[in-house]
Amino acid sequence: MIINNIKMIEKQNVTQVVNQKLCNSCGSCFAVCKAKAIEFKETVGGYYFPSIDNEVCADCGLCLSVCPGINLAKGLMERMPDDPFAGEALKAFVGKATDKKIYENSQSGGIVSALLVHSLETGLADATVTVHMNWDNPPRPRAILAKSINEVIMAQKSKYCPVPVLSILRDVLISEQKIIFVGTSCQVHGLLNIMEKIPKLRTQIVLIIGLVCERVMTYAALDFLIYRARLSNNNDKKLLQFRDKSCGGYPGNVHIQTINGKSIILPYKLRMRIKDLFTPACCRICFDKMNIFSDITVGDPWGISNVDRSKGESIAVIRTSRGFGVFLQALENNKILARELSYENILAGQNIETKRKEWHGFSDAWMRLGYHLPDYYRRVQRETKNYEAGLYLDKIKYSLSLDEHPTREELLRFSNNQLLKQNLRRLYLLPFSYAKRFIYKAYNKILKR
Repeated sequence: MIINNIKMIEKQNVTQVVNQKLCNSCGSCFAVCKAKAIEFKETVGGYYFPSIDNEVCADCGLCLSVCPGINLAKGLMERMPDDPFAGEALKAFVGKATDKKIYENSQSGGIVSALLVHSLETGLADATVTVHMNWDNPPRPRAILAKSINEVIMAQKSKYCPVPVLSILRDVLISEQKIIFVGTSCQVHGLLNIMEKIPKLRTQIVLIIGLVCERVMTYAALDFLIYRARLSNNNDKKLLQFRDKSCGGYPGNVHIQTINGKSIILPYKLRMRIKDLFTPACCRICFDKMNIFSDITVGDPWGISNVDRSKGESIAVIRTSRGFGVFLQALENNKILARELSYENILAGQNIETKRKEWHGFSDAWMRLGYHLPDYYRRVQRETKNYEAGLYLDKIKYSLSLDEHPTREELLRFSNNQLLKQNLRRLYLLPFSYAKRFIYKAYNKILKR
């Protein structure tokens, strides 16, 4: 059931990757296509998949060879750590940016933005590859080359949806710019795959900052939040921020603004409750939550004690000497305030043991449904135990069914009904929850006697 590199695929392009739902919309195929035969199109379910112009396609297979959805390059496989779910760490920190504007506009501690600004100011980099949320109707994110402090600040906060960020490398490759890359694990996999095929890029990418990523949501999630804010029929351009800590404090509520000044705030818990409704299928079988191939991994300090829970901080895992050099320089130049902590505490807070279990369960379910798995599956499988796939089948089936709805509007209505059912189940189970708490407290009192 595992894809054997490219031989199993009839056409030498990424069409079959899309058909197998293994595409993670990273944009690596677009970046390397010399024939310019690829464009991205949004599906009913909110997936953002490459579409091939077969009349233009040279059938060279380059797009397929760099696709991280099916394959990790030989160099990456050789670098695979003993524990693919945790990776290796030289040091680990928790902290925040010292610049007030960067920190207050950040999603958590602003460490990524502080590192980017520091690198631009010191000449380490000419530009940074990051993602900006556009004002549009509906709003959609896009990859940008940020060359100024203002552009870095405009690109702050995570965009929890698929972005073909690597597509911008097409512009990078025709320049001599020194670049810092910021991305999720699948985007970093794609970048490193490309770097192995195009050595010139190795000299241009001076730092890779990886984001901790459990999963994203399809573009339909953006539209659903606008639907819940009752702005679906509003034709004004909109800006959506998944997490804005200026609205209710850290970790931040959903904030939707319209170009005419209207502002709607939706509770943070709503974003959490719709994750299962809009999770892309391929996210279920991704092992690399901790972005193990980056120079520095940055994320939220879940499970870490003594952190600022009102305004937010960030964890930073230093994985390479290159990453440590940049981070240390930023510390010495007072761009970042950070204190050291153990990587084991970070892994516990990120629930990596649960991630192992879920990855194996979803991968087994994936195979049972007749879909192919990436070629690195066997290597990662060594570090997991066998789990019953039945617990995960329904969630995989749900993700795969998103494109089966006749229209986006129908999907949004269906998702709203699913959310209402969730809420009703929670209300039904609430008395049992209180009862369990009462029994637990009573039991503890008896033990103390």
